[in-house]
Amino acid sequence: MSRVKQQSCGRADWVPSGWLASRLSNAPGSADYLLAAGFAGLAVLVRFVLEQIAPGIAYFVVLLPAVVLAGVFCGTRPAAAAAAAGCLAVVALFQQRAIGASLPFNTAQLDALVFLPACAAVLWATSRLRRYARDAVAAEARLAEVFRQIPGAAAILEAPSGRLLLRSSRSDEVLDHGERPVPTAEALGEYGGLHPDGRPYCADEYPIVRALKTGEVVGGERLAYRRRDGRVAALEVFAGPVRDPAGQIVAAVGMAFDVSARAEAERRLAQSEARQRATAERLATAIEAGALGLWELDLSASRLEFDAKAAAMLGLPAEAAAMERTELAVFADPDERQRAARAFADALARGPAYADEIRIRTVGGEARWLAVRGTRLADAPKVLGVVRDVTERRQREDALREALDARQKLMGEADHRIKNSLQLVVSLLRLQLGRTADGEARDAIAAAMTRVTAVADAHRTLQHSPDLRSVEIDQILDELCGGIGLLNPDVELRCEARAGLWLDAEVAIPMGLIASELLTNALRHAFRPGAPGTVTLACAAEDGVVRLTVADDGAGLPAEPYRAGLGTTVVRALTRQIGASLQTESRPGGGTTARLDLPVPATAKVASETSTYA
Repeated sequence: MSRVKQQSCGRADWVPSGWLASRLSNAPGSADYLLAAGFAGLAVLVRFVLEQIAPGIAYFVVLLPAVVLAGVFCGTRPAAAAAAAGCLAVVALFQQRAIGASLPFNTAQLDALVFLPACAAVLWATSRLRRYARDAVAAEARLAEVFRQIPGAAAILEAPSGRLLLRSSRSDEVLDHGERPVPTAEALGEYGGLHPDGRPYCADEYPIVRALKTGEVVGGERLAYRRRDGRVAALEVFAGPVRDPAGQIVAAVGMAFDVSARAEAERRLAQSEARQRATAERLATAIEAGALGLWELDLSASRLEFDAKAAAMLGLPAEAAAMERTELAVFADPDERQRAARAFADALARGPAYADEIRIRTVGGEARWLAVRGTRLADAPKVLGVVRDVTERRQREDALREALDARQKLMGEADHRIKNSLQLVVSLLRLQLGRTADGEARDAIAAAMTRVTAVADAHRTLQHSPDLRSVEIDQILDELCGGIGLLNPDVELRCEARAGLWLDAEVAIPMGLIASELLTNALRHAFRPGAPGTVTLACAAEDGVVRLTVADDGAGLPAEPYRAGLGTTVVRALTRQIGASLQTESRPGGGTTARLDLPVPATAKVASETSTYA
């Protein structure tokens, strides 16, 4: 009998196949008849030898085993032909003895009569045996093919020994057996099953062994399995007992599938779902904390749906969560209706995002302001968004706007009054100057007029600044040079202001007053009466310093010490106030230069353009 080797867990199981399978399944051919004839011929030869050794043996007793063999290996028809041929051969060989007998039925005739029904019974039995054997071979072949097709590790253990009967061809791939044999269930303890805490499985803990010993049915049990390469695979295991008609366990079947990829996908899906839940919870918390309502507009059906909070903003009950889009227009303020509809259409035409603030009237007639935001979906004709009641903010903004308008009016009125007051002071000083004959008194009044004029010019510049706080230093100096040059018409006053800085008024105005004092001093005292000359005012910002320079080409300061006047005292006080430094250089007959250095304040801004006055 030929068999084909079938791989199993560490051993070779043998499945009947090959020549016997072909003999059982195919129709008899010439070779079967020849083989059956050979069985019959061999039986006749044996019978002849026995006749010589022990005469008197029944003629056909040796022929029956040959018929059985022919029936099993060659089929019914070849066996019947061989039986007939053998019977004729026996009669031919022993016919003299049969004919010479005096009995009505001699032994040969009796043997022939018994041989015929015996052959019929043998041929019927061998026919049934062949059919059963053919069915068994086919069933075993189908089982082997089923095991070969299983996309995982599968095995059958025999009860009660635990011997491995059959296993699938993918067992090595799934379980990474290598050279480790699994002849019995006890050998499973050498494999890589792991408990959740990392402990290795004992042999009795594997599902197939539990099914074999206790009859447990295991369906889809997850098992961590450490392969020889160190990778821990996730297996899904099924196992169950096989029982005979009496209910006794005769075997156990187990299957294991590598679901590592699916387990990883499930893990990632669980993580993604956890993140989505966390995001949804945070979103819900943010929506609740932000007092936001949700809305959804179906553009194809022109139907609007919103949650209870959005409904409450419209003065609707919570259950009124949907309406036609056209019905929403009744809530818009009449002055806002067309503008809001146009803004929505324009926003959707430009892109997916929409944002607007709309004044509405609730069901109860209350005026409210709603901030509406939305985004059009890319895969559906829908717009999703949120809405928030911003009535209180709008009311605060309106109140603040009114307060700012009132403040602007008050400041304008105050500035106007201050300007008029300063002009009145200058006018009074001018009248006083005209009535004073004393030269020193006239000089003091003229200096006072210059100082008040400088303050008025700075104040006027501050009025025109964008924030009413900072001014451009160049503009103050230009205004100063435009008015102070009248103090000495014989002297040319040049203004070269190119600092290009916006300074806080608390710094810029003192700088303007310092420049006024220095220019006044130069125009009045640097030149002899009627003598021509030049006074230059320069301002530039470089290397983090604003440098203000007043230079003249007059007679210079006297060599002997002189008593400081009010102007000098004012300059020193203002210099300390703004944190600057002042240096004066003078040469007899070569003019005088006063240089003021001020570190650029952190609040300074570069002006958009510079100015020059001559």
